[in-house]
Amino acid sequence: MTQFLHYLTFPYLLQGCLVVLALMVLSLAGGLVVGLGLALASDSRSPWLSYPVKAYIYVVRGTPQLMQLILIFNVLPETGLFLSPFASALLALTINETAFCAEIIRGGIGAVSRDQRIAATAFGFSRPTLLLTITLPQALRAIIPTLGNEAIGLLKSTSLASVVGVSELTLRSQTIVSQNFEFLPVLLASSAMYIIMSTVLAFGQQWLEQRFSLSEKAKRSAANAARASFGPLEGGSSQVSEDLDIVPNRGTRAPPLSSQAPLLVFDAVEVSYQATKVIKGVDLTVGQGEVVALLGRSGSGKSTLMKTVLALTDVAAGRVLVQGKPIAVAADGSALPPGKLARSRAAAEVGMVFQNFALFEHMTALENAMSVPRFVQGIPLNEASHRARVALIQVGLSGFAHRMPHELSGGQQQRVGIARALAGAPKVLIFDEPTSALDPELVGEVNQTIRTLASTGITMLLSTHDIGFAASVADRIVFLHEGRILEQGSPDILRDPVTPEFGAFLRLAAKAPEAASRHPNGALSDLVPMQ
Repeated sequence: MTQFLHYLTFPYLLQGCLVVLALMVLSLAGGLVVGLGLALASDSRSPWLSYPVKAYIYVVRGTPQLMQLILIFNVLPETGLFLSPFASALLALTINETAFCAEIIRGGIGAVSRDQRIAATAFGFSRPTLLLTITLPQALRAIIPTLGNEAIGLLKSTSLASVVGVSELTLRSQTIVSQNFEFLPVLLASSAMYIIMSTVLAFGQQWLEQRFSLSEKAKRSAANAARASFGPLEGGSSQVSEDLDIVPNRGTRAPPLSSQAPLLVFDAVEVSYQATKVIKGVDLTVGQGEVVALLGRSGSGKSTLMKTVLALTDVAAGRVLVQGKPIAVAADGSALPPGKLARSRAAAEVGMVFQNFALFEHMTALENAMSVPRFVQGIPLNEASHRARVALIQVGLSGFAHRMPHELSGGQQQRVGIARALAGAPKVLIFDEPTSALDPELVGEVNQTIRTLASTGITMLLSTHDIGFAASVADRIVFLHEGRILEQGSPDILRDPVTPEFGAFLRLAAKAPEAASRHPNGALSDLVPMQ
């Protein structure tokens, strides 16, 4: 026992631990930096980029680490590049780590909801901003456990460096044993040192997992909520009542400004998925202050048409104009590159609310609402926070500012999604079936929020299966069938459909449980001709 304790504190072996830690930390850091680039490249749409990277990862992961080390140590001098044993070992370990870290990071990125990335793209997040503020912070929850295991494995793999003469812990242990033949105390002490270093890494992994967990973020947010409150909002325009009932109702809303240029124009728009046309020559305009509701069966093209507004779906023919300008096309008619496309989306002043909420799961309700002003529009933190708080008040959620999305009901999550869209001060709001993912009892609160917003005169394009709601909120009803507009007009067309397809759709909707909402002036069955 005395000998064991002696070697456990022996300076010569402790210096070997420092060499081990240096190899581990430096090679892991290099592996993470290069691995992030490899992970992004391997998922690139360009085969010229993704295939070579995948081949590199395949080869590095498939060959023994010891063989890589020996090759680098012996082959590089033949090319005229002479490295020290430590540098050779560090290079070999780093190369090996790049491949494994790339796959770890790629898996973590893949674990982030695609809906969130689409939402961020729609709001105009640039690719670097999307990666740094949305994707990586959430990917870390999946990356950290696997990376912790990788770090511990790498710690032990540094012993391979002894093969090329690096005086790390294992080689120093062998040197002592070769001189005094005290195998047991020396090797036990060395093993204990590895275990101690591994334990420190394991505790670090546990701390990081807790730090990035949603439950821990929820606790910190609750603590913040206990210390802070909304308080008085500065500026006259921010004195927004939290009582949605006192906002002017639809009957007092100003009519659409038809004399002005339309904010949205769909000009002979066609969209194809592979060889199938899903949007077939749609012509539609949405005027300033107008609320247009798209109706149609599932698969009729409502969501696809809406996605063309923000270039989330490519247009095969025709054009989509927002405030008189195309989002995805340059002045010379060429497609905008990703960086300019993100800026074009941001400049379009269009807010979008999604079917499945698509909230950023690692952010509180307040942070979600702040995300567009802060990360897209570059507004200072205090002003972005002010905008977000006003938006949360507008949707009746000021008391939930510090709640995480998983702590909210479906209806509350969707209202946070509306607040996120509002905080960017859009001129056009797009609602893509905002209540389709909600339980029936939660639909009313979201519909009431949208009615309230409609009464303020903001321009809206929304799709819904709720006929009664569409009749109560829209200035114009547009019926899509198999990618074409068959009918459009005031809500009165719900009482007198012209085409048999629209009539059949209305009769089917009247019988559906989700269509049981009532128009302010009567039951849904009063609107729909039951033939």
